[in-house]
Amino acid sequence: MKSVAAHITLMLVAAAPLSFAQEEVIQEEAPAVELTADLFARDSYRIDSIVCPFKDDIDYEPGDIECGLLQVPENRENPDSRFIELHFVKLNSRWGKDEDEDEEDEADKYAEGLADGRREDPVIYLTGGPGAPVSYYVDRFIDHTLLDHRDLYILEQRGIGSSDDFCPFYGARNPSDLATFEENLEAANNQIAVCANKARIAGVDLTGYNTIENARDVKALRRALEFEQWNVWGISYGSILGQAYVKEDAEGIRAMALDAIMPLSIAASDEYWRIARWYDRDLKKMQEICDRQPDCARHYPDIGGRLRQAIQSVVDNPIVVDAKDTEVYPSGKAYFFQDIVGMLPFMFLYEQDNYPGIPGLIYVWADAVERRDETLFKALASVSGAGYSDFGNGMRNAIMCLDGDVQSMERASRQDRIDYPVLGKVINTAESLARATALCTELGMPMRPKEEFLPTQTDVPALIIVGDMDPITPPPNAKAILPGFSNATYVEFPFAGHGPSRSVECAGHMLNKFYDNPTADPDLGCVKSMEEPQIWAPMYTTNIGPRLLAVYAEDKKKLALPAAWAGSSILILLIAFLVLSFAPLTRWIDKRQAASVGRARGFAWLSATVSMAAIGVIGGAVAVTAEASEMLLVIGLVPWAKYGAWLGLLAGVLGLVTLLTTVNARRHGSLPIGTVLGLLLTGTAAIGLSSFMLMWGLGPF
Repeated sequence: MKSVAAHITLMLVAAAPLSFAQEEVIQEEAPAVELTADLFARDSYRIDSIVCPFKDDIDYEPGDIECGLLQVPENRENPDSRFIELHFVKLNSRWGKDEDEDEEDEADKYAEGLADGRREDPVIYLTGGPGAPVSYYVDRFIDHTLLDHRDLYILEQRGIGSSDDFCPFYGARNPSDLATFEENLEAANNQIAVCANKARIAGVDLTGYNTIENARDVKALRRALEFEQWNVWGISYGSILGQAYVKEDAEGIRAMALDAIMPLSIAASDEYWRIARWYDRDLKKMQEICDRQPDCARHYPDIGGRLRQAIQSVVDNPIVVDAKDTEVYPSGKAYFFQDIVGMLPFMFLYEQDNYPGIPGLIYVWADAVERRDETLFKALASVSGAGYSDFGNGMRNAIMCLDGDVQSMERASRQDRIDYPVLGKVINTAESLARATALCTELGMPMRPKEEFLPTQTDVPALIIVGDMDPITPPPNAKAILPGFSNATYVEFPFAGHGPSRSVECAGHMLNKFYDNPTADPDLGCVKSMEEPQIWAPMYTTNIGPRLLAVYAEDKKKLALPAAWAGSSILILLIAFLVLSFAPLTRWIDKRQAASVGRARGFAWLSATVSMAAIGVIGGAVAVTAEASEMLLVIGLVPWAKYGAWLGLLAGVLGLVTLLTTVNARRHGSLPIGTVLGLLLTGTAAIGLSSFMLMWGLGPF
């Protein structure tokens, strides 16, 4: 959880003295470098095939995916620069695979008009972050409809994962628990400084880690693969890289689709990094959707206000819970500040699949924050992790400095704190961002010449794509780059979040059609398919998720009791349901009479049937909720889960009646011992299941 706000702001910053002496004062903007006639003169274009490093983590068949390494100079502007290797992945088109040809879904109707066959012009995907590892995209794109017709290449940018990550212990070095928000921001800056110092000692040229050099890497990969041209697809930071790549390799681009736009000229404006402004915009849009739906309007009348109340409750008063994992939390305490409280709902705004649950999430989250729900926050602490990840934080820090993002963030954040005094203070402080700007210079990573980041001017056919409710790169940012794209179509997906071209199922068909004929008017039927989300109201709230996580964190062996309790009850009830349902048929076939047990058998069958219905409803609710977001399971389930809760309660009542009627029948006649035991077990199991649901937060009250 310590990394939630960092994921959003890209660089949490506060001050800390540097641990090395400065030999010279570097200017805020680096001087222009006199470039050689051919920046690529030292590129070898050597490619080695490798076994994919994620082979054991992602399920795929041989031939579906290929991996390779490309050798490049670390800094093409330095003739003495060392060489590094960049990892890239090729996702092969699915076209022609028998097992996929007969599969159809709702999105396939948007493929009408696409000619059969695999295309020879591939797509290069420009990853986001900056710093996101390639494995994330492979896992996400392996089923993307773009692969119906085209191969997709993904370059793991320099300084990330298998592309020579130079700070592999980022976030895990010298773990500590700090009691104030400001101290945590300072610790984040310490991590930036430590990473930069260690990298420099190891011979890393940090000035080589910038968007301009990344764009040159993409050109080098195209040349190494011997493609005369290819199509470009970039999302988020990949949209910035795409704008820079046009300047480096316009002749190598057939067409390009940029999504979730951040302008290349990011340092030229105070508006692009207005995170609090965009957050407030999305909360208002979510409220508008909610107000159009009576149930939502009744239960969640002030989504933004409720979140602000929760944030205010922890400012200068963090939530503190005991944490057993002293390897991650050395003091035995976990602290939750306003960044976690404020930005957790923000994370859910990235994906439109989460939108039905967001109003309920915010209200339940705010209630838990204000009552300082120990169970929930212990559970969150238990899943926060040790700080290890494949994310290229060192690379990201360098790019944020060298591209000028930090300076832009400082100015934007200053205005956010004025315009949005609550949301504006959940991410950073004025002091932390001021120190961040100074750190860029002190660590030898000043902004590159501003002329390199002037708005892109191109006539390359393009789609400029954005989600209407993107919380970090909203439509105003996309519209800012449109004047420079003379041959572009602006595409705005309503009710969509960050990167709809990767998350909306039919978007792959839209991209394939565009790449097939980039000069034609694009088919935007996929965009028109977007519908207003139906809000879950009221959300069925349950604390079973946090309780199970908390038990697991304390001692996973303690989960054996609830697992045996629920598992044995369900197994007995399933057997009873099958036996009691099919017994009349077998007796009819065998021409046997059933033992007279009064109404006990009927109540036993009802107990088992209602229990199975309760399990089915709750299980279905869990599946639907998890499909939207597994994190939502920590808060609650879709509204109709309440019917499963009522069925569970009814099953317990019917189980009790089964016991009573069985005892009464036994008292008034001689019954086979097997029949009696079966009926008693069924009634007891129904009571057991009902009791489990009530005790573990799955009751109807």
